[in-house]
Parts: sequence; C-alpha cells; structure tokens
Amino acid sequence: MERVIEGQPGDEVPIWIQDRGGGQMRLRGHIVIEDLRPVLTTISSKQGANGPQNPVTQYMLSEASSYLADRLLDDAFPGDDGRYSVPRLLSSALGHQPFIETVLGMSQHQMLRRWPLASDWYTDVVNYIMRPARFSDPASPLGPRLMEKARGPLGALIRFFIDESYKEAAASKTIRVAEALQTLWPDYPPVRNAMGAYREELLVLHVPLYHALLDAYDLRPHQDVDVNAISWAFNGLHARNVVEQLAGQHPIHVDQRGHEWTLAAYNCLLLVAGSCTDAAGTSLTPEQLATRAPVRPMQLP
Repeated sequence: MERVIEGQPGDEVPIWIQDRGGGQMRLRGHIVIEDLRPVLTTISSKQGANGPQNPVTQYMLSEASSYLADRLLDDAFPGDDGRYSVPRLLSSALGHQPFIETVLGMSQHQMLRRWPLASDWYTDVVNYIMRPARFSDPASPLGPRLMEKARGPLGALIRFFIDESYKEAAASKTIRVAEALQTLWPDYPPVRNAMGAYREELLVLHVPLYHALLDAYDLRPHQDVDVNAISWAFNGLHARNVVEQLAGQHPIHVDQRGHEWTLAAYNCLLLVAGSCTDAAGTSLTPEQLATRAPVRPMQLP
C-alpha cells in the first residue's frame, strides 16, 4: 500500500482512507494532484498530511465540489420568501460533520484537523470551485497542447484555445457550479473574494501565454495597447463561450474562405487584428491573421 503524504502537481496518486469506525485502509481511487497551496487560504495546516498537497485533502475538496454541484443544480430555487439563504444551503449540502461522516464515510477528525471552523470549510470549498484552474484539466495541461497547435496557422490555434475549453467544461461539474455560485451569490463574501483572486491569478496564468503567442507569430501590440487588457477580453470571450455552449447555443461565423468559427473564437481573432500589427507595423486583416504561420516555436515560461 503506497500512501503519499504530499503530492507534486500533475502526479496521479492513490487515495487510501480508513473508513469511519476503523478497519483496514481502503483505496478510494486516484487523483491528479493540483497545487492548492495558494487556493486554500483557511486550512489549518499549510503542509504535511493535513495540508493542501495531501491526496486526502484534495479528495475531500473534489468530492465536496461534486456533491455541492449535484445539490445546487438539482435545487437552485429560492425559498418561500424569494431569497436564497447561503449559509443554510451550504450547511445542508456540505455540513461540517454530516458531509465528512455521512457522504464521505470518514472520521470527523479528518475534517477538524484541517478546518476546525465550519465557516472556514465553506470558504475553502468556494475557493476551490472558483479557482482559475477549473477551466483546465490537470491531467492534460493546456500549455503543451498549445505549443503543438502553434506549429500551424494562428487561426487554428485561436480556435483550439477558445473552443477546446468547452469540451473540457461540458464534462466538468465544477465549472457549472462556479457559474451558479457567481450568479446566485455574487455578494456572499467568499464568492466575492474568490472572484477577485480569480482576476488576479488570471493575469499571472494567461499574460505570459499571450506574450508567447505574439512572439511566435511575430506580432506587435499597438503602442497604446496593454496586453493585460487583451488577456481580460480573451478571458471574457472564453468564459462566455463556455456558458453559451453549455446552454446549447452554437452561434457561428463563416469567414470568406468558408471556414466556420464560433463567435467567441472569431471575436478573439478580431481582437488580435485590431490590437496588433506585424513586425513592420502593418495592420493585418482577420483573414490574413487566420492563415498566418509562426516564424519561431512558441516558448512558454
């Protein structure tokens, strides 16, 4: 029996747990470790067997996210007074003691060693659900796949970057419940704070990606263009595309070459066309950009 105390991001590790009441350790499955150290702000241990990188910790959060998604999506309706009671709904779905004992069949001590206070548990579940990495698959990082696509025309790369997210989102309860939390409870402090952290982390994750993309295709932002602003617009189109596709909406644009684009991907192409030039300072049409080949390999930091 191999028990991992702290996993490294990207590692797939077994989850060994002793069921409530004792007995032999039982294999609950496997999980791909994420770096949750910057995400879990209220967990009592920052490292070790009860810390963010422990497989059992990540299993508890993953199961809580999935369980809450089921409860919210099945029962996302207001009460008789027309209002949502956030603490009541959270406590009924993810109660500090009932969830760990009844849903997961684990000892309450596993919970109390990590989150002594129920409010801290709820906060970190929200942080986990709304983390920027919810749009990616830890078992299949986006970076290497983008580098592969960056060997072809820019249009194909943009389509992949925008549209591939939908395929991952379609099978992800976490993305759906994150949208539900933002829609239902935007003023609930853990949701509001997580949205702010998401915006900040998005710049850290995506701005280097956009710089690498422009460099690979030998493009230059206009002098007064801020790449941070471009990244915000890209993310807005990307997130909107996920929501529309999940809702069964498939708006498309057919370009002059007869190629179909989702509206989100084509608008990202328009965004690049309006904000960048080639190395000589010449503006390029969307069609020219769509067929533009890379001049050097894409290099991610």
